[in-house]
Amino acid sequence: MARFTMEQMLDELRTIFLYEADHIAMGAGEEAAERFLGFPLREEEGEHEFCDLDPARVDLGRFQISKTFERAYGFVFEPGLTNALDEEVQDLLVFMQGTPRVGGRAGSAGVTHSFMGPDGLCQTIADAAYARWKLEIVERGEFTTRELALLANMSEGAVRNAMADKDEGGLRAIPGSKPVQVEFEEAKRWLAGRRGFKPTPVRLRDDPNLRSRFGSVQTAEELGELIQRLRVQFEPILSSSLKAWSAAEIASWEIGSFAFDAERAAELATGLDVDVPLFVGKALEVSLRRDAKPEVRS
Repeated sequence: MARFTMEQMLDELRTIFLYEADHIAMGAGEEAAERFLGFPLREEEGEHEFCDLDPARVDLGRFQISKTFERAYGFVFEPGLTNALDEEVQDLLVFMQGTPRVGGRAGSAGVTHSFMGPDGLCQTIADAAYARWKLEIVERGEFTTRELALLANMSEGAVRNAMADKDEGGLRAIPGSKPVQVEFEEAKRWLAGRRGFKPTPVRLRDDPNLRSRFGSVQTAEELGELIQRLRVQFEPILSSSLKAWSAAEIASWEIGSFAFDAERAAELATGLDVDVPLFVGKALEVSLRRDAKPEVRS
């Protein structure tokens, strides 16, 4: 699939809410639609339908599904352990199934938009996130040609060609399945050999999102918050070496009051399974910033 930006996806999501507002207006009245969006139509300025308005007027902060779409975007395009989705990925599918199939009212009913089709950006993210969730989180299920195409970053036609390939590297569909589907183990095997497939890292140290997050840390407190989040979220898979650390020393790192020690920093990085040089360098940087005396001006 051709990559698009998160902002393009969010703009489309704003548009979806405008179309939904028209649907609400037809069913419950314009006041209900205005309460839904948080702003009114300006009849005096010739605004008669919500779907014709500038999507930028929609405040996505009003709609909790927006955050799920943001996380799903990263889950699809930059997969990592720190941005994996759980069952909320299914909310995306249900949400998209419930969006208007046509829009408009007051004489122009029947207006369509690209979000209503399979190539819509939000629909693409919902389908791709669900496919990755089945493949790497729940590790079960069956996969359609569309889902395999999204995961492998190739066309559905290319997937069907792979199904027609009878050689060892071909893709084996479930006999008699309609629509055609592929079993989990076969999908996993086949995707592993696709150049376009980007698997989720199995180690925190290999997570590109986590590396980026460490790179953006500016203060000892921010570093401490990240350490605490990793320790709590990934406790089951972290090294048992952290259990030997005293509660007081762990706390000093998590609140940002630690005294920098390169050896202890390296041990903590190893216990958290993060890149050691990156972590030690960032711990030194933020501790120096924290401890620097303010410049005295004459």
